[in-house]
Amino acid sequence: MYKIHFTLQGVFSSSLFSKFFLLFFFSFVFSFTSIPSFAQNSTLDFEESEFDFGKVEFQDTLTHRFYFTNNTENEIKILDISTDCACSFSNETTKMAIQKEERSFVEVVFLPYSYGSFAKVFTIKTDKAGTQTLMLKGELQPVLNKNRDFKYTVEKTPEIRTRTKYLHFGNVLNKVPMTKKFEFYNSSKEDVVFTGKMEMPNHLQVRFDSTHILKAGETSAIYVIYDPLLKNDFGYLEDIITLFGEQNKKTIKLDFKVTANVEEYFPALNIEMLEAYPELKVEDDYINLGSHYLKNLNGKDSLEATFVLKNESNMPLKVHRIIEGYGCKLITEKSEWNQISPHSNAIVKVIFQTPEDRGTYVRSLTVICNDPRKPIRTMKIKAILR
Repeated sequence: MYKIHFTLQGVFSSSLFSKFFLLFFFSFVFSFTSIPSFAQNSTLDFEESEFDFGKVEFQDTLTHRFYFTNNTENEIKILDISTDCACSFSNETTKMAIQKEERSFVEVVFLPYSYGSFAKVFTIKTDKAGTQTLMLKGELQPVLNKNRDFKYTVEKTPEIRTRTKYLHFGNVLNKVPMTKKFEFYNSSKEDVVFTGKMEMPNHLQVRFDSTHILKAGETSAIYVIYDPLLKNDFGYLEDIITLFGEQNKKTIKLDFKVTANVEEYFPALNIEMLEAYPELKVEDDYINLGSHYLKNLNGKDSLEATFVLKNESNMPLKVHRIIEGYGCKLITEKSEWNQISPHSNAIVKVIFQTPEDRGTYVRSLTVICNDPRKPIRTMKIKAILR
């Protein structure tokens, strides 16, 4: 609302001028209130401002349409569509007009030039709705070559090939189940129809990628779910999954080895919080057995090393696993070192297996425990054979 205040003095108080002034005043107010009011948004209402292609094979052109609606009270013109790279542009001509409440789109184009991740920015400039930034992103991968990329054959069924030798999960924390996708390729001329029958440990599950049919000459995938809590073990672990199928009216079995390196999960801890956790100390983690004549050993495993594991805390220490390295044989029963009471020790005895040839040898063992400071420890044994 507009308020106008006038003070009439002298000549302006005459009746003739008063009539003239009132006529002018009302004409002014009428014409002023007749001016239309324009309310507009700062940008066009895009349905998305970012589009992710995900992992896609390398190709000449990637195109996407960003849809929007003109929710302002005006016709709006797109004046310019600029990009951050010469490899990207828009198919739209500038100065295109979009009517009120009209739904339209902007089509943007990216011309790939290398493998890997990309993120391309497009800036839309309008005459009455400001600017809007849009983005295309994704990861470009080499074009699939089935014979090159699927080089490992499934045992007893060589026509079925995989990308990797094992279905490997990598490092897995014993916190929540982990799901991973594994692809395979049917290089034969006959389809494989999976029956749904499977054999696997309880901590593993398999889901098929949309269909139970692996067509001849095509690729497909399975999703494997690994539950480390159900596995209840640590370190490098191996399991077998067996899938049953039919090919040319014959029953076939596909055996896949599933591997994972399971580690214990610890939250972020400060120095004070560490006091609530057990602490492991190995009295001597490198034992030198000295020099021995090979002929005196007579091929017997007569060299022995003893490690002392100490729990230097007020909490029970759990040794999840001791992994024997090549040439080592653990002879102490698990029950003697699996749980160590506060401020107590456990004795671990190991046989250094005698090699066939002279030389200097170093064997190792790996201890996995619930000490968050260093949950994985390596102990070594050295011997010289003459």
